[in-house]
Amino acid sequence: MDKIDSSLQILEKRTFTLHLISQVFNGIAIGIILLQDVILKKTLGGSNFQVMILTFLVSSSFLFSIYGSELVNRSRSRARTILIIGVTAKFFLIIIPLFNNPVFYITCIAIGAYLDALLLSIWNIVFKHNYTDKNRSKLYSYASSLQTLFVVIVTTVTGYFLDINGNIYKVIFPVAGVFGILVYWSLARMITLSLDDYSGKDKVHKSHYNLRLIKDIAILPLRNTLRIFKENKAFLRFEAYFFLYGMAFMVLSPVIPVFLVDDLKLSYSPISFAKGMIFHTALILVTPIMGRYHGTGNPTKFCGYVFSILALFPLVLVSAKYFAAAGLITNTEITVYISYFIFGFAMSGVTIAWTLSSIFYAPKNEVSNYQAVHITLTGVRGVFSPALGYAVMKIFEIEYSFYLSAFLFMLGGIMMWKESKKLTKN
Repeated sequence: MDKIDSSLQILEKRTFTLHLISQVFNGIAIGIILLQDVILKKTLGGSNFQVMILTFLVSSSFLFSIYGSELVNRSRSRARTILIIGVTAKFFLIIIPLFNNPVFYITCIAIGAYLDALLLSIWNIVFKHNYTDKNRSKLYSYASSLQTLFVVIVTTVTGYFLDINGNIYKVIFPVAGVFGILVYWSLARMITLSLDDYSGKDKVHKSHYNLRLIKDIAILPLRNTLRIFKENKAFLRFEAYFFLYGMAFMVLSPVIPVFLVDDLKLSYSPISFAKGMIFHTALILVTPIMGRYHGTGNPTKFCGYVFSILALFPLVLVSAKYFAAAGLITNTEITVYISYFIFGFAMSGVTIAWTLSSIFYAPKNEVSNYQAVHITLTGVRGVFSPALGYAVMKIFEIEYSFYLSAFLFMLGGIMMWKESKKLTKN
């Protein structure tokens, strides 16, 4: 038993070291591309419709996550497959400077997002099998905080340089691509350490991908989703309520860039300060606390709290326009900063719940499948939620998209609370 405990400690330590390294690289990459929608609007002169298309494509990319689990787990070498997909995804960031065109820009980001989505659920294999139940949330929150620190620094600096020269994105996006490749190099190394029951590396594959295998990869995940929901009703309810939060989040995705640029007339610097420094400072401060509070138990009560707090974000943000129009404030940036601090505070909890909550419901040998279902539903809501936000903005006024978002956040929180009470009674 002592030898097993010792080996697990060594595995956890090695994984945590690689996890920290990967999050440094990821923080730099995310910090650079965080303003991608604002760059489309301000520098490339993209229309409101093109901003919606960008957010729609990025959001719907999560649909492909369910196929990534099958591709990676059926491969001869998971690490090699991860690297192939990861390098291909980041290649499209590297070639963005080739054409100064909104359509090319949207296409490159969208293809990269779809390929990235294939690997999202693979991280949960590492989190489940390389970390102990006792330390999982804590270690994840520490690594996440380190990533956030780098996002804060890089996003703030990026906004400053974009105000000097909007075309600098042609230099920094390829840099983000290189660091993104290093993230997947770290994941590939961590996956080779995993103690799950993967046996692909020990099998002799006599054939490559054939028509039958491709059909299995295409259909099996859909069957697995239906099977999982049929067998695990609690997980189905959790995903349904999480879906409401996701809709609220994505309704705002095509609206916020337009609101900040056209309605509030903000430059890159205050936008990057809000989305970078303010938002991620709240993440850094609160994530370790949220990691302890989330724990390893049922996540529904936790989600109920953070979803309800999130409802304040769209209400405070849209109030910046009203307060300025009424002459109550002369600097709308302050209200924007307050709203993004609330956003970061709540999202520190959502980030942990989004990544780790499916582990609570999943049997040991289906961790990546459950997370793949969870991520794929993100893609499902991404198919229509950005369009819904855009439609509300066009048919009514932009403010109504914020009201709809607040309502959906609160509804998701209330349903999660009710679910937690139901489980407590049982």
